[in-house]
Amino acid sequence: MKRQMIYFVILHTLMILIAGMGVWWVINRFFPNLMIDVYWIIPLFFFILGLIFIGQFPKAVVKESRKLVNLYMLMRMIKIFASLLFVLVFWFIDKQNIRNFAILFIIFYLMNLVWETYIYTRMERYIKQRNKLQEMAKQLKESNDQ
Repeated sequence: MKRQMIYFVILHTLMILIAGMGVWWVINRFFPNLMIDVYWIIPLFFFILGLIFIGQFPKAVVKESRKLVNLYMLMRMIKIFASLLFVLVFWFIDKQNIRNFAILFIIFYLMNLVWETYIYTRMERYIKQRNKLQEMAKQLKESNDQ
């Protein structure tokens, strides 16, 4: 499980860096009027949130796929509320640039949903495979004991 979590953290870090620099380049090159001074806060927010969510999966002992889906949905709701709070705080701090900030934030949010879904499906596949192997080992041990 530890190796899998390291893989997910590295993947998440690379995706944030690529997306952050890619969006920054596209905005500077083609839409310079959209750029805001605190652009770096958006990728940082998604990076920290992603690390928190990735860190929660090893702690969640989930044997039923229904409970795993509930965990995903809970994490998505937390992310939505944290994002809303983040945008509201920025709105109170800098009302002039809220439109540009919101546009960039939504772009990043949608991109983040794509790779986050990939990470979650890989985690689910890993957890199911691990549970299946544990069940097979248990059955093998029981058959050897008889």
